[in-house]
Amino acid sequence: MPQWRQGLTKSLHQTRSMPESRYFQLATVDSSGVPYCRTVVFRGITDDNQLVVISDTRSDKYDQLGQNPHSQVCWYFSKTREQYRFSCTATIITLHQDADLVTQHWNKLSDAGKKQFLWGEPGTPRNDGSALQVEGDFDVVPHHFCVIMLAIDSVDYLNLRGNPQSREWHHKDGNGNWVSQSLIP
Repeated sequence: MPQWRQGLTKSLHQTRSMPESRYFQLATVDSSGVPYCRTVVFRGITDDNQLVVISDTRSDKYDQLGQNPHSQVCWYFSKTREQYRFSCTATIITLHQDADLVTQHWNKLSDAGKKQFLWGEPGTPRNDGSALQVEGDFDVVPHHFCVIMLAIDSVDYLNLRGNPQSREWHHKDGNGNWVSQSLIP
């Protein structure tokens, strides 16, 4: 297990009682290079060190990652005063590509979570203040639900505790092995 992964596992454990520790910021760029950043829910990490999030194929994030799979994740743990910046390459998995994986993630959602994917197309106008209407059946995975796997290419870790603070750069060498280097914060 890479050193950064051990640290992330510890950070998640130490902040498990804090709901905000399950969210991180995901930055993408559009076709003209304009950056976009949004908060997403952490859905897990795979054995091969990919962060997992879910999304909607009708969203800007889907389009942006489809055009340019390179992204950045910034994850800050306020309790431990640690920041992880991950440079990632995204792979989007749809029902058509891997129905079992997508269905597995759909089934992990609460009914309230599923409703968000059944309200209509993200980013379209909402013309009145009435309650959003669910369009579909919870038992059926909607075709626009997808899983995004963020393969971690490098990690910039910063610990703001202590004086001096500490910073580490983690990346893969030419053989695919993780190496670490201490940096000046």
